[in-house]
Amino acid sequence: MTLDEARAQLGVTAGATVDEIRDAFRQRARELHPDLHPSADAADRARLGREFNSAREARDILVRYTSDPLRKPSHPKPQPSYASTPPRQAPTRPPRSGSTAPPPRVTMRFEEFVAWTDAAGFGAGARSGRYVDWARIIVWSTLGLAVAGVVGGAIIYSAVI
Repeated sequence: MTLDEARAQLGVTAGATVDEIRDAFRQRARELHPDLHPSADAADRARLGREFNSAREARDILVRYTSDPLRKPSHPKPQPSYASTPPRQAPTRPPRSGSTAPPPRVTMRFEEFVAWTDAAGFGAGARSGRYVDWARIIVWSTLGLAVAGVVGGAIIYSAVI
């Protein structure tokens, strides 16, 4: 799903903020969620489920794209001038009256997508290899020993009394 398709799915503009995207999704979810249509037959509930999942996917794509600082357009950097004469520019034409060009379709190269999803923790890069969270293991083991010590001490104390 491209960004333009995702925006059309939720009915938001290209400059929508994350809050606007989430509000549009919530409104769309109220219309499409299968649980809100208990009287619909199985085929309609399946169709509503597919449309809801499509809206959820559109929300996820737009939120990731909007909140990712690497994907936002940056200000152009000034180019150093190596020549003494300025570069030639093509003559500009005034826009035709009554016609507007459609906005360019925003797509992502596959390599960008793979790098982006791996950095976000979605791809195989986050799950490859053996990753052991030693800090979590140490904390839970210490907590388990402390609880065992307290429980064991209470049992010994109650046996002595």
